[in-house]
Amino acid sequence: MYYKPWNLTIWELNTNVALVLVGIVLFLIIINNTSSGPDLSAIPAYGPSGRLTSYIGTFKFLKNTCGVLHDEVNKRKGEMFRVPFLDHWEVVITGKQFITELGQAPDDDLLVSGDIMQTEYTMGPPLFYDQYHVPIIKSTMTRNLVARFDDVYDEIVSACEDFIHGEGQRNSEGWISVPAWDAVAHITARVTNRLFVGLPLCRNLDYLRLSMDWAVSVFIGAFFINFIPGILKPLSQQLVSFRRRRYSHPGKVELKRIVTERVLLDREYGVDRPDRPNDAISWFYDGAVQRYPSEIIVDDIVDRIMFLNFSAIHTSTNSLTNILYHLAEHPEIYLQPLREEASEAIAQYGWTKTALLRMVKIDSFMRESERMNGLGSLLMTRKVVNPKGFTFSNGVHLPKGAVVSVANLATHRNEDHYMNANTFHGFRFSDIRDAGEGIDAIHHQFYHTGTEYVPFGFGRHSCPGRSDEPSSM
Repeated sequence: MYYKPWNLTIWELNTNVALVLVGIVLFLIIINNTSSGPDLSAIPAYGPSGRLTSYIGTFKFLKNTCGVLHDEVNKRKGEMFRVPFLDHWEVVITGKQFITELGQAPDDDLLVSGDIMQTEYTMGPPLFYDQYHVPIIKSTMTRNLVARFDDVYDEIVSACEDFIHGEGQRNSEGWISVPAWDAVAHITARVTNRLFVGLPLCRNLDYLRLSMDWAVSVFIGAFFINFIPGILKPLSQQLVSFRRRRYSHPGKVELKRIVTERVLLDREYGVDRPDRPNDAISWFYDGAVQRYPSEIIVDDIVDRIMFLNFSAIHTSTNSLTNILYHLAEHPEIYLQPLREEASEAIAQYGWTKTALLRMVKIDSFMRESERMNGLGSLLMTRKVVNPKGFTFSNGVHLPKGAVVSVANLATHRNEDHYMNANTFHGFRFSDIRDAGEGIDAIHHQFYHTGTEYVPFGFGRHSCPGRSDEPSSM
């Protein structure tokens, strides 16, 4: 049976707290309208730009985000513009040069979206101030994916049996009706956590429920906290309360129990013992033990495991669901060539990372789906933190406090970047790779970023785990 991940029992907000939150939001919107944010008046605006009339544009923009961005980008031909959100104006950029400047800007100038996600309050101060997990994801996890590939493959088979073959009744032609997003979400949660925490926790229903809920909880928490003045932010989590409640969640209790046992084993028998599990609990312990006193190591590892789930489950679920929809739309074109390629690679190399690298058409199909759909309308969001502001090469100056993002789909569907950019062509990138050689061919792999392909970001803060995603998908 499927668990609905949007059933936010983590929150369990009672009526009084909900009314308080609504009142705070409305009050702060009024305060926001009468306060002075960063001066962006020199940048063209979508819709009215008055403090009250701007909300006309806000509701239009939120109602049809993709359409508004498409029209504005086409109308302004590479010129920067700004769009109104409930609590701020956001500057939108396109074009290779500006994306390069945004991606390569130092942290002293532009802050990655951790501030916008209110990481300090939604996930905890250590994750905001000490991101030692990032190099672990980039190097240790990527390096160990080959060693753990058999486990990942085993979990894929097991999860598919449980959530596809085990659900529903076959029709007269042998087909089973499966809710795509729900099935993919459960399978993704199982498979990624087989890598993160291993058996048996990756199949624990309470833990899976927590894993799938957590990302949604963080987004909603960040939405409310973004309205709250800085001096009151430390109190905000008491109103929203989900960080406190998550520690009593049965899935969190079980995760903490297992992490505690593992930490005790590492302390007693050492980290070089041959039977030590090769998973994220061990990797994060190796990072935490060098930084934190023993009494907080367990909680730190638990928080970083939850961060992995936040980063991996929903993004991979959306990507894989879109891939399946594209395949279902044109099975007569793509199904047989993709099956043949996979069969040939597996026959020669087995279910290995090497076999996956030989599946060039499948990799192309995945990259094209990501190009057409992306992971959001606005990506690479940054906030100007330099007191002197940030100036792009065209002379446009953003003052401190300004927020800037890349128009994702407008970049991916730009005819200057791709021929017939609004048409799905599953073998677009495999054709390019077949015609190219060496580095040029590698640049068109699924996980490779560029100024014309930004679902994983670009530059210094591109997604550290992006090279692992195609293997799991």
